[in-house]
Amino acid sequence: MKRKIVSVMAYECSTEEIDIELDNCNVIQLTLKSRRSEPLFAEIISKRLTPQTDGERIYWQNGASLTLDEITAMLRNDNDKNI
Repeated sequence: MKRKIVSVMAYECSTEEIDIELDNCNVIQLTLKSRRSEPLFAEIISKRLTPQTDGERIYWQNGASLTLDEITAMLRNDNDKNI
């Protein structure tokens, strides 16, 4: 069964860190630091844009978006770097 994103919230002090709540009540804490070099994600951080979700992905008003598969890959890459 594919998970759904229930809500997403940016930290008040840092738009490059977000909390993602899934339909199984798990919360993912994700940093966007690894995507900073991409223009759309740099704009999210510099303009403090607020994330939204449609259940399938997280998106921002500037056109940037992340699917749950992309989020999972980002988490795996971060974990691999910390091992």
